[in-house]
Amino acid sequence: MGFRTVLILSLVSLGVHLNVFPFPKGDAAEIAGPEPALHLIFFEDYPYTVSSEAGPGSFNVVALPSAEFPQQFSCRYAPFRKLQRFRVPTGFTIPRKVILLSIHTLTEQALKGQQTTYRSPFTDLSYQLKATNWTENSYQVALKGEYKGFKFADIPIEVRTGQTTLATIRKTSRQTLYAVFTPVQAIPLFSDVSYQDAGDFQHPRLIEGPQPRYPAGLSAQGTVIIRGIITPEGKLDPDRFVLLECPHPLLAESALGTIIDNWKFLPATRDGFPVEALTTIEINFAPE
Repeated sequence: MGFRTVLILSLVSLGVHLNVFPFPKGDAAEIAGPEPALHLIFFEDYPYTVSSEAGPGSFNVVALPSAEFPQQFSCRYAPFRKLQRFRVPTGFTIPRKVILLSIHTLTEQALKGQQTTYRSPFTDLSYQLKATNWTENSYQVALKGEYKGFKFADIPIEVRTGQTTLATIRKTSRQTLYAVFTPVQAIPLFSDVSYQDAGDFQHPRLIEGPQPRYPAGLSAQGTVIIRGIITPEGKLDPDRFVLLECPHPLLAESALGTIIDNWKFLPATRDGFPVEALTTIEINFAPE
């Protein structure tokens, strides 16, 4: 099966080695390493859609009406979910079937460097970001890159703290790339769980976590990082999680299929009573 075919959005429980990192207090929590700042998703149409809106090499940059895009996109990988239509401005459409090219976070430290460069080892996507004009609530990003021989450059993006921005990049009327820029603090998931300072809070703990099987025929390796809500019943909420890192879409499918269907947690407690809590789950994949 080709790369395009295997990315149609239904899941199979597949799998590898795992680590679970609980958040102690919602947004105040930190994951290991530098603090994530920008959530960035690249994807393209599947199949290519025909549009007469723009000529070759054009681009549009718009603010999305909702900051929930990364959460909506991630939840499309949950098993047996109906595909969702994303909320975008009038005149813009995103197809119901898409091919994920890249999904990960960038740190402020990386963004404030001279230039951030990324090249996917599994797709033909590469890009460079240069961030300038930093203020308390926004900064400017210059985007350039290449995908399957199509070069794009000098695309200006204004990244605002509480806003998601969508860039549509068209090579021809039959090929459209999408780049979504969401500051981590703009994702509702990260602020919809609050913890009171008073009381005895205990973090959720994994009590049953079978290792996912590595997808057959794949040679990719890397780490899938998921940040989500563990419910009072001890399960990852399939409606409230975000993929922070995805080295290959099949690895994300593998991780999510196993976690949602088969993992069980001892839920977080406050004063002895089960409560929901934010947790980061990190799963490392390598060929067997």
